[in-house]
Amino acid sequence: MKELLARKAVEFVRDGLVVGLGSGSTAKAFIEELARAVAERGMRVTLVATSVDSELKALEAGLGPYLAQPWAVDRIDLAVDGADEISRDRMFLKGGGGAMVREKVVDYRAATLVIIAELHKLVDKLPGNRPIPIEVLPAAWRLVARDVERRWGGRTELRTCRSGGKLGPLITDNGNFILDWSPPGPAYPELEDELKAIPGVVDTGIFAKRRDAVILLADEKGVFAL
Repeated sequence: MKELLARKAVEFVRDGLVVGLGSGSTAKAFIEELARAVAERGMRVTLVATSVDSELKALEAGLGPYLAQPWAVDRIDLAVDGADEISRDRMFLKGGGGAMVREKVVDYRAATLVIIAELHKLVDKLPGNRPIPIEVLPAAWRLVARDVERRWGGRTELRTCRSGGKLGPLITDNGNFILDWSPPGPAYPELEDELKAIPGVVDTGIFAKRRDAVILLADEKGVFAL
């Protein structure tokens, strides 16, 4: 299904575009398919990655010469990204891989945003089965956690490196920590800005401001738009 989604998303890419590369396993499938399309069609594109992981994947796929840093471009024509969860009212949740801040920097500025995900990511309301990630300054993490719990309830947990290698908190590409918040009820659009207004919060995994995104879902029957 990831390959089906990737092939469909590549149809949005045209010669000369500045393209944002999302993060996650589905976005990696898009990067692989894009590399094939660039080689076969001889397209000229500029690529802006949303994480170090996506940069490395682009390099591995042979797209290194097309990569640029976000500060080196003055527009983003198209961004293709995945999502951890997508609600039926077209909000989506990201940050399971810790890259939501750079994803939001790119995705919110893209003239066209394409979200690709398998059908099981579709939920009635956010969050479904995942916590809401909140990227915070390391010095402020406990204060932010208390602020969130006092105002909205629920439970916050500092994300740690569960896969081994490094002890202690997970460090984002931006040098920050991540709080995973399990709220007592569903997220609402204004919650994105309300959380960001807390001193010490860098950004959140709530993406509520791109209701205009092209959302492509896939199951065993094929790809369809939400």
